[in-house]
Amino acid sequence: MKRDDSSADFERDPVWELLRESAAQRPGPNFASNVVRAARLETQAKPWWSRFLIPASLGGVLAGATALVMVTLALKTNPGGTATPIPGQPAVDSSLADLQDDYETEVFLAAAEHLGDYSDEELVSMIGF
Repeated sequence: MKRDDSSADFERDPVWELLRESAAQRPGPNFASNVVRAARLETQAKPWWSRFLIPASLGGVLAGATALVMVTLALKTNPGGTATPIPGQPAVDSSLADLQDDYETEVFLAAAEHLGDYSDEELVSMIGF
């Protein structure tokens, strides 16, 4: 492929002519230190995927714990439908509403420990407004 010699002449380009006419700018004496300080002060943005993985992992752990409680309660129930009491333990009488309350409490406690991991919208949706 041959080059066109007329297009290789950058000296006649009007953009270069405008650049030659512009005033030269010199950086100040503290330019490098100002740039380094600005880079250090700039907070590193979280990756987009961390917004989805942190609540999902927290939800997965809590869902697993809830499933474990449900399996334990199911195994303690004998075929007659009455719960077999464990010696030394109080009888368990929990309904589904109690489990939901316990789950929400655990979610709020986990979120309270790591408030910086959640955006305002996520926190408001957890509260339920």
